[in-house]
Amino acid sequence: MHPNADNLIATRFDTVVYDLDGTLIDSAKDMQLAVSNVLADHGLPAVTEDDLRDFMGQGSKVTMGKAFSKYGRTLDDTTLTAVTAEFVRYYEADPISHTTAFVGVPEVVARFHRMGLKQGVCTNKFEKPSRIILEHLKLMPPISDVAGADSFPVRKPDPRHILMLIERMGGDPRRAVMIGDSTHDAEAARAAGIPSVLVSWGYTSKPASELGADAVIDRFDALPAALEKLAAAGR
Repeated sequence: MHPNADNLIATRFDTVVYDLDGTLIDSAKDMQLAVSNVLADHGLPAVTEDDLRDFMGQGSKVTMGKAFSKYGRTLDDTTLTAVTAEFVRYYEADPISHTTAFVGVPEVVARFHRMGLKQGVCTNKFEKPSRIILEHLKLMPPISDVAGADSFPVRKPDPRHILMLIERMGGDPRRAVMIGDSTHDAEAARAAGIPSVLVSWGYTSKPASELGADAVIDRFDALPAALEKLAAAGR
Protein backbone atom coordinates (compact mmCIF):
# COMPACT_ATOMS: atom_id res chain seq x y z
CA MET A 1 0.00 0.00 0.00
CA HIS A 2 1.04 3.59 -0.60
CA PRO A 3 2.42 5.41 2.49
CA ASN A 4 -0.49 7.84 2.29
CA ALA A 5 -3.07 5.09 1.75
CA ASP A 6 -5.01 5.90 4.92
CA ASN A 7 -5.34 9.54 3.88
CA LEU A 8 -6.51 8.52 0.41
CA ILE A 9 -9.09 6.13 1.85
CA ALA A 10 -10.36 8.66 4.40
CA THR A 11 -10.67 11.35 1.73
CA ARG A 12 -12.84 9.12 -0.47
CA PHE A 13 -14.81 7.26 2.23
CA ASP A 14 -16.30 8.37 5.53
CA THR A 15 -18.60 5.39 6.23
CA VAL A 16 -17.93 1.66 6.00
CA VAL A 17 -20.99 -0.61 6.17
CA TYR A 18 -20.44 -4.32 6.77
CA ASP A 19 -22.62 -7.35 6.37
CA LEU A 20 -22.26 -9.61 9.42
CA ASP A 21 -22.60 -13.37 8.89
CA GLY A 22 -20.01 -14.70 6.46
CA THR A 23 -18.31 -11.31 6.21
CA LEU A 24 -17.17 -10.29 9.69
CA ILE A 25 -18.08 -13.44 11.62
CA ASP A 26 -18.35 -17.20 11.21
CA SER A 27 -21.66 -17.93 12.95
CA ALA A 28 -22.70 -21.07 11.10
CA LYS A 29 -22.21 -23.47 14.03
CA ASP A 30 -24.38 -21.51 16.49
CA MET A 31 -27.00 -21.02 13.78
CA GLN A 32 -26.89 -24.71 12.92
CA LEU A 33 -27.48 -25.71 16.53
CA ALA A 34 -30.46 -23.37 16.93
CA VAL A 35 -32.07 -24.42 13.64
CA SER A 36 -31.49 -28.10 14.43
CA ASN A 37 -33.14 -27.67 17.84
CA VAL A 38 -36.28 -26.40 16.12
CA LEU A 39 -36.21 -29.21 13.58
CA ALA A 40 -35.83 -31.76 16.38
CA ASP A 41 -38.88 -30.28 18.12
CA HIS A 42 -40.79 -31.01 14.91
CA GLY A 43 -39.47 -34.56 14.52
CA LEU A 44 -36.92 -33.77 11.82
CA PRO A 45 -33.17 -34.48 11.58
CA ALA A 46 -30.49 -31.87 12.11
CA VAL A 47 -29.00 -29.78 9.32
CA THR A 48 -25.26 -29.36 8.80
CA GLU A 49 -23.11 -26.24 9.01
CA ASP A 50 -22.68 -26.38 5.24
CA ASP A 51 -26.48 -26.43 4.88
CA LEU A 52 -26.68 -23.30 7.03
CA ARG A 53 -24.07 -21.48 4.97
CA ASP A 54 -26.29 -22.05 1.93
CA PHE A 55 -29.52 -21.19 3.76
CA MET A 56 -28.36 -17.89 5.31
CA GLY A 57 -28.34 -14.37 3.89
CA GLN A 58 -31.99 -13.42 3.55
CA GLY A 59 -33.03 -13.46 7.19
CA SER A 60 -34.17 -16.04 9.72
CA LYS A 61 -37.56 -16.68 8.13
CA VAL A 62 -36.02 -17.65 4.80
CA THR A 63 -33.40 -19.76 6.60
CA MET A 64 -36.10 -21.68 8.46
CA GLY A 65 -38.14 -22.17 5.30
CA LYS A 66 -35.11 -23.66 3.55
CA ALA A 67 -34.31 -25.88 6.54
CA PHE A 68 -37.80 -27.42 6.55
CA SER A 69 -37.79 -27.67 2.74
CA LYS A 70 -34.65 -29.83 2.97
CA TYR A 71 -36.89 -32.51 4.48
CA GLY A 72 -39.80 -31.97 2.12
CA ARG A 73 -41.81 -29.76 4.45
CA THR A 74 -43.35 -26.64 2.89
CA LEU A 75 -44.73 -24.33 5.57
CA ASP A 76 -47.52 -21.79 5.22
CA ASP A 77 -46.73 -18.27 6.35
CA THR A 78 -48.33 -18.62 9.77
CA THR A 79 -46.39 -21.80 10.57
CA LEU A 80 -43.20 -20.33 9.15
CA THR A 81 -43.57 -17.27 11.38
CA ALA A 82 -44.08 -19.54 14.39
CA VAL A 83 -41.03 -21.73 13.75
CA THR A 84 -38.94 -18.61 13.12
CA ALA A 85 -39.96 -17.33 16.54
CA GLU A 86 -38.89 -20.71 17.98
CA PHE A 87 -35.53 -20.37 16.25
CA VAL A 88 -35.04 -16.83 17.57
CA ARG A 89 -35.67 -18.03 21.14
CA TYR A 90 -33.06 -20.77 20.81
CA TYR A 91 -30.55 -18.56 19.03
CA GLU A 92 -30.84 -15.52 21.29
CA ALA A 93 -30.33 -17.79 24.30
CA ASP A 94 -26.78 -18.46 23.05
CA PRO A 95 -25.57 -16.77 19.86
CA ILE A 96 -21.89 -16.67 20.83
CA SER A 97 -20.54 -20.04 22.02
CA HIS A 98 -19.01 -21.07 18.69
CA THR A 99 -19.02 -17.74 16.81
CA THR A 100 -15.73 -16.07 15.95
CA ALA A 101 -14.50 -13.08 13.94
CA PHE A 102 -12.68 -13.97 10.75
CA VAL A 103 -8.90 -13.50 10.78
CA GLY A 104 -7.94 -9.86 10.32
CA VAL A 105 -11.33 -8.38 11.21
CA PRO A 106 -10.45 -6.87 14.63
CA GLU A 107 -7.27 -5.30 13.28
CA VAL A 108 -8.90 -3.74 10.22
CA VAL A 109 -11.88 -2.44 12.20
CA ALA A 110 -9.49 -0.90 14.74
CA ARG A 111 -7.43 0.68 11.95
CA PHE A 112 -10.49 2.25 10.32
CA HIS A 113 -11.54 3.56 13.74
CA ARG A 114 -8.16 5.26 14.16
CA MET A 115 -8.66 6.81 10.72
CA GLY A 116 -11.92 8.34 11.90
CA LEU A 117 -14.20 6.31 9.64
CA LYS A 118 -17.77 5.61 10.75
CA GLN A 119 -18.44 1.85 10.83
CA GLY A 120 -21.81 0.11 10.95
CA VAL A 121 -23.33 -3.32 10.31
CA CYS A 122 -26.27 -3.90 7.97
CA THR A 123 -27.50 -7.47 8.38
CA ASN A 124 -30.59 -9.57 7.74
CA LYS A 125 -30.04 -11.14 11.16
CA PHE A 126 -32.15 -9.62 13.93
CA GLU A 127 -30.59 -6.62 15.63
CA LYS A 128 -30.48 -7.95 19.21
CA PRO A 129 -28.30 -11.05 18.62
CA SER A 130 -26.18 -9.05 16.18
CA ARG A 131 -25.34 -6.53 18.89
CA ILE A 132 -24.71 -9.29 21.45
CA ILE A 133 -22.20 -10.96 19.10
CA LEU A 134 -20.42 -7.74 18.12
CA GLU A 135 -20.07 -6.65 21.74
CA HIS A 136 -18.88 -10.13 22.79
CA LEU A 137 -16.20 -10.08 20.09
CA LYS A 138 -15.22 -6.51 21.08
CA LEU A 139 -16.04 -5.23 17.61
CA MET A 140 -18.69 -2.86 18.98
CA PRO A 141 -17.27 -0.36 19.62
CA PRO A 142 -15.51 0.61 17.37
CA ILE A 143 -18.46 -0.43 15.16
CA SER A 144 -21.02 2.13 16.28
CA ASP A 145 -24.40 1.00 14.94
CA VAL A 146 -26.32 -2.04 13.69
CA ALA A 147 -29.31 -2.26 11.37
CA GLY A 148 -30.86 -5.71 11.58
CA ALA A 149 -33.76 -7.35 9.79
CA ASP A 150 -36.12 -5.80 12.35
CA SER A 151 -34.55 -2.32 12.61
CA PHE A 152 -36.32 -0.68 9.65
CA PRO A 153 -39.39 -1.56 7.54
CA VAL A 154 -37.04 -2.84 4.81
CA ARG A 155 -34.02 -5.13 4.57
CA LYS A 156 -31.39 -6.11 2.00
CA PRO A 157 -31.46 -6.33 -0.97
CA ASP A 158 -33.60 -3.20 -0.57
CA PRO A 159 -31.04 -0.36 -0.76
CA ARG A 160 -32.94 1.64 1.85
CA HIS A 161 -31.68 -0.78 4.50
CA ILE A 162 -28.14 0.50 3.87
CA LEU A 163 -29.13 4.11 3.22
CA MET A 164 -31.25 4.43 6.37
CA LEU A 165 -28.37 3.08 8.46
CA ILE A 166 -25.90 5.52 6.89
CA GLU A 167 -28.30 8.37 7.61
CA ARG A 168 -28.75 7.25 11.22
CA MET A 169 -24.96 7.11 11.61
CA GLY A 170 -24.57 10.64 10.26
CA GLY A 171 -22.63 9.42 7.24
CA ASP A 172 -22.67 10.56 3.63
CA PRO A 173 -23.95 7.93 1.16
CA ARG A 174 -21.74 9.51 -1.52
CA ARG A 175 -18.74 8.61 0.63
CA ALA A 176 -19.87 5.15 1.79
CA VAL A 177 -18.84 1.63 0.85
CA MET A 178 -20.53 -1.74 1.46
CA ILE A 179 -18.52 -4.80 2.51
CA GLY A 180 -20.38 -8.09 2.16
CA ASP A 181 -20.38 -11.67 0.94
CA SER A 182 -23.52 -12.25 -1.11
CA THR A 183 -25.61 -11.12 -4.04
CA HIS A 184 -27.93 -9.32 -1.61
CA ASP A 185 -25.06 -7.11 -0.45
CA ALA A 186 -23.89 -6.37 -3.99
CA GLU A 187 -27.45 -5.71 -5.25
CA ALA A 188 -28.33 -3.44 -2.33
CA ALA A 189 -25.11 -1.45 -2.70
CA ARG A 190 -25.57 -1.09 -6.46
CA ALA A 191 -29.14 0.14 -6.03
CA ALA A 192 -27.97 2.55 -3.31
CA GLY A 193 -25.33 3.95 -5.65
CA ILE A 194 -22.38 2.98 -3.48
CA PRO A 195 -19.40 0.73 -4.29
CA SER A 196 -19.16 -2.76 -2.83
CA VAL A 197 -16.35 -5.09 -1.84
CA LEU A 198 -17.18 -8.77 -1.37
CA VAL A 199 -15.23 -11.38 0.57
CA SER A 200 -14.55 -14.68 -1.18
CA TRP A 201 -15.21 -16.95 1.83
CA GLY A 202 -18.80 -15.97 2.64
CA TYR A 203 -22.14 -17.69 2.93
CA THR A 204 -23.16 -17.83 -0.71
CA SER A 205 -23.65 -20.66 -3.17
CA LYS A 206 -22.46 -18.47 -6.07
CA PRO A 207 -18.82 -17.30 -6.10
CA ALA A 208 -18.34 -13.70 -5.00
CA SER A 209 -16.40 -13.01 -8.20
CA GLU A 210 -19.60 -13.55 -10.20
CA LEU A 211 -21.79 -11.12 -8.24
CA GLY A 212 -20.78 -7.84 -9.82
CA ALA A 213 -18.98 -6.20 -6.91
CA ASP A 214 -16.38 -3.48 -7.44
CA ALA A 215 -13.74 -5.66 -5.76
CA VAL A 216 -13.35 -9.10 -4.20
CA ILE A 217 -10.88 -9.89 -1.40
CA ASP A 218 -9.52 -13.27 -0.28
CA ARG A 219 -8.35 -12.09 3.17
CA PHE A 220 -9.91 -9.49 5.40
CA ASP A 221 -6.63 -7.66 5.89
CA ALA A 222 -6.70 -6.98 2.13
CA LEU A 223 -9.67 -4.64 2.61
CA PRO A 224 -7.65 -1.42 3.12
CA ALA A 225 -5.73 -2.05 -0.12
CA ALA A 226 -9.00 -2.69 -1.95
CA LEU A 227 -10.46 0.58 -0.67
CA GLU A 228 -7.26 2.41 -1.60
CA LYS A 229 -7.54 1.05 -5.14
CA LEU A 230 -11.20 2.12 -5.41
CA ALA A 231 -10.33 5.57 -4.08
CA ALA A 232 -7.45 5.96 -6.53
CA ALA A 233 -9.73 4.93 -9.40
CA GLY A 234 -12.36 7.46 -8.34
CA ARG A 235 -14.97 4.79 -7.60
